[in-house]
Parts: sequence; C-alpha cells; structure tokens
Amino acid sequence: MKQPKNSLLTGILAIATFGMVSSSLYADENYFGYTYGSETLPKGHWEIYQWVTVRVGKADGTYRAVDLQTEIEYGFTDRLQGSFYLNAIKHDISQVSDFSDRDQIRFNGLQGSLKYSLKSPYKDGYGLAVYLEPGYKRFSGKDGERVDIYFLEPKLIIQKNFLDDTLILAANFSGEFEREHHREEKNWESELELQLSTGLSYRFAPNWYAGVEALATSAFERMHFDELGEYAVFAGPNLHYANKNWWATLTVLPQLSGWPETKGQRDLQHFEKLQARLKVGVNF
Repeated sequence: MKQPKNSLLTGILAIATFGMVSSSLYADENYFGYTYGSETLPKGHWEIYQWVTVRVGKADGTYRAVDLQTEIEYGFTDRLQGSFYLNAIKHDISQVSDFSDRDQIRFNGLQGSLKYSLKSPYKDGYGLAVYLEPGYKRFSGKDGERVDIYFLEPKLIIQKNFLDDTLILAANFSGEFEREHHREEKNWESELELQLSTGLSYRFAPNWYAGVEALATSAFERMHFDELGEYAVFAGPNLHYANKNWWATLTVLPQLSGWPETKGQRDLQHFEKLQARLKVGVNF
C-alpha cells in the first residue's frame, strides 16, 4: 500500500528530530583528556565522571603520582551547567632529588565549576564557552607536601567541527590564580599559571575517535609576568569511545620540552616525563 505523502513527511521529520535530540542529549561528551569542548549538558540532565591522571618520571629516582577526581555534572539550562568535584592524590616517591620519600594516598580537597555556552558548533558554525572553577587543595601535586592551596581558574573554550562533525578541533586558554600556604614554613605564596591546550580528533569508525592533543603550561611567581618560574610543553595521542550510556577518553602526553632544563631539554623538577589521563563518563 502506498504511504500517504503527509504521513511520509511526518515520519521523516520524526526521524530527523530524534536524530537531533540524540546527538545533543549528551552534548558534553569529552573528546579529549585535557582540552574541554564548548557544549553543555541539556537542562535537567546529569553525568558522573571519573578522572584518573598518572604522572611519572623525574630526572632521577622513582616518581609516580596519581590524581583521582570524581565529578558530578548537572545541566541547569541548555546553556549553563555546573560541576562538583571530590579529589584524592597518591604519591610514590623514592630517591628523587629535593623531594621527600613518600608512599601515601590522601583526600585532596574539592572544587566546583560553571560553564556557559555562548555558541554551539552544531547550530552556530563554531562553539564558544566560558568556564570558571574555584577550588581548594590540601597537598602539593608535585611533591605531596601538606599545604593549603586556594585557586580560581577562568577558561575560554573554542570548538570547531568539520567534515559533517566527524573531525573535532578544540582549543582552551586558561589562567589559574593560586594562593598557597606552606604549613611548615608558615608563609603564603602567590602564583599565576597560564595554560594553552588544543586537540584534534577524527571519527574513524562508529563510536570511535582518535587524534592528538597538546598542552603548554607555565607558571609566574607572585603573579608577575616578568617572573617566569617554569614552563613545559606536552603532546601525544588520544583515543575516545562513546555509546548511548557512557563514554571514555584516554590521552597520553610525554613532555617534549621545558624550562629550567634539568635533563634533555626538559624540566623534570616541576613537571614529569609523561602524563596520561583516563576519563570515563556515565550519562543519566
């Protein structure tokens, strides 16, 4: 039996609408480990993330640090989402110059964030979002010493999709304003960290993306631009998988260069030889 034209049109529109809803339902899917995308969760939806960041290698000795972060994310509106984080940190340090030996895992504070989407890469041709994250940490990520760290991190997020959304390009520029209280020395220090990250990811099979990611990070003592303390550049591959209910992203970043140089044109005093991050998100 021949299907009526109006019924056929209704079916086509229904399929198209379902496709649009499905593609945007979990819009904050993370294609990269270190670089954020500009999309936000739809209103009333939420996700749980688990982050595991492993940092290994110094100029000498044994150095392994693991940052554990559990994130709960909620869409307040279709443009505004908020997140709450619980953090833990583990250090395994032995015979590293200027570091105390330790083998400990400890609770490392909490933080929150807000992200507001100004432009959507799917509707406006490019994505643009602003992000703000205040937080508190109890231990130094570098050496595990007991400190009080209060920080505020604003971030600008840009995203552009190509080839019918199969090729994703994103870039972030962020600054972290940090106040650190050393318990033993009983003094306060201020620092400004600037970061530029970018990623390119291509969908090579259904549900699968692969690409590259790069991160440049620098620190300025006392928040003065004429007092550069250190910087490092990392770059490496990333892999992303997603289905209707969950997604996972893995990024591996070896250090390519850094300053002050400690070994092989890298800064292995303030940074590590290699960082790797696994993020897993579950949609609700």
